[in-house]
Amino acid sequence: MREHFIELHDGKLFAVDVGSGQPIVMLHGWPLDHRMFTYQLQELASRFRVVAVDRRGFGKSTAPADMSRELDDIDRLIEQLDLGRVHLLGVSQGGRVALRYAATRPERLRSLLLQGAVVDGLDVPEPESERVPIERYSELARTGHLQKVIEHWLQHPMMALPEGNIKERQLLNDIVANYNGMDLVNYDPQHYQFKENVLAKLGASTLRVMLLTGVRETEVRKRHATEILKRAANCREIVFNDSGHLSNLTEPAAFNRAVTDFCRSNDRNVA
Repeated sequence: MREHFIELHDGKLFAVDVGSGQPIVMLHGWPLDHRMFTYQLQELASRFRVVAVDRRGFGKSTAPADMSRELDDIDRLIEQLDLGRVHLLGVSQGGRVALRYAATRPERLRSLLLQGAVVDGLDVPEPESERVPIERYSELARTGHLQKVIEHWLQHPMMALPEGNIKERQLLNDIVANYNGMDLVNYDPQHYQFKENVLAKLGASTLRVMLLTGVRETEVRKRHATEILKRAANCREIVFNDSGHLSNLTEPAAFNRAVTDFCRSNDRNVA
């Protein structure tokens, strides 16, 4: 496994890089890091070059959290590692970033894969139990109570795992324990804003899109997936019957097969 620190103007971006073949770049969710793709790094590297990133503000990356800069970060990663056109896989908040990238830089992508992604500008009803109280989290982090944020987040429906997933639960606990909370301390709503209509852009694009959705995904994220499926011009969905938000951890074999089949099929079409 190769490790890279990508130089940015305001810090460094950490990435791990394994395997060879057509590249898949993976963007983790909040507040995780590249380790959430442990099972993908191990298995997909037999057919692809897999690059898993610690997004700015997370893991070993030193650049401060700022979603408004992440598209340029991906550009820099692709250029420095000489990846060419990539398959881009984004989970949760990483999926939100991946959607933005696909909407504005489709020519740099081979395909787009989304797991529990948020669509900018899409307003759907949100049950209280599924809400992410980001302003409250920010207040707790600024006042020295980050541990309360971590404890609350690990109980959130998006972090739910079946009882038998003991190793996966420990992995999540370990990742979240390393979370420094600086994106909450320096929380700025403007960093989350995006002016482009990503669904309209996908509707006008020939880019192939795959949604990776767990049956027990939260209702809000299912609704976002439904809108993407309706609006994207070339989109399909794979549903995992024993998973919620984190199907790559709870059903890694099925998840990896779906990713492999989709990306290889797309690569044949591109060729």
